[in-house]
Amino acid sequence: MQPMPGSWRTRLLMVALLVTIGPTWSQEQAPDPATSRRVARLELARSIRAFATATLAHGECQVARGRLKRRQADQAMAIALQELGISPAVLANPQVRKAAAMLENQLDEACQLTGLDAAAADKLVREEL
Repeated sequence: MQPMPGSWRTRLLMVALLVTIGPTWSQEQAPDPATSRRVARLELARSIRAFATATLAHGECQVARGRLKRRQADQAMAIALQELGISPAVLANPQVRKAAAMLENQLDEACQLTGLDAAAADKLVREEL
């Protein structure tokens, strides 16, 4: 399988999204360890959905631009997620699909973000996921 055009830029975007979506709770030790675990689990789930959102948006853009066939994009997205230990089933999550469609609308002809800076992309993903 050939690498997707612009894939290194998209991976960089995905990493930037994951870094900026980091923990939102205080740096102070939470009084209840069970609460801390729940918060960490929620943040991890949000980060996974954010990565899946960026992956899906890029894959859908490649298909829409005729650079990949649907089957190729589906395989590439599944592989990208599985390499990180994420189930490809997350791509069917309604929140992920909605956020990906919104993000895809912001991609240029090369399937890269141009009209949307990292902060705006982070805000879009946070609000939808």
